[in-house]
Amino acid sequence: MNNRLKQCPVCNSTLEIKEYHCTKCDTTIRGNFEVGDLASLSAAQQEFVKIFICNQGNIKEVEKALGISYPTVKNRLAEITKTLCPSQIKEKTEFSASVLDEIERGEISVEDAIKKLKKRS
Repeated sequence: MNNRLKQCPVCNSTLEIKEYHCTKCDTTIRGNFEVGDLASLSAAQQEFVKIFICNQGNIKEVEKALGISYPTVKNRLAEITKTLCPSQIKEKTEFSASVLDEIERGEISVEDAIKKLKKRS
């Protein structure tokens, strides 16, 4: 069974969970169940999130656990953030673009823009 299946293999629509079944006691629960946000992550991303949480967000410990570099940890976090928090990414992008527009119109200096961006992040 593929517990990562999220989209219909025929028409690519989002699948809905209709039934849960316990193989031990043969109990079946039917209904309409939503898939949580974490299900939108790949298996590798879910494993990364698990390791990140188990290490209480300590990037150095995540580096050690996975044998990867600091930039790789940050890149994986950024990918997961894009998936789980798209509105946050959009807001940051729009804010950055508006600051660049202010520079282009001569309303603020580059130094002021840097301060503004650092303050926001």
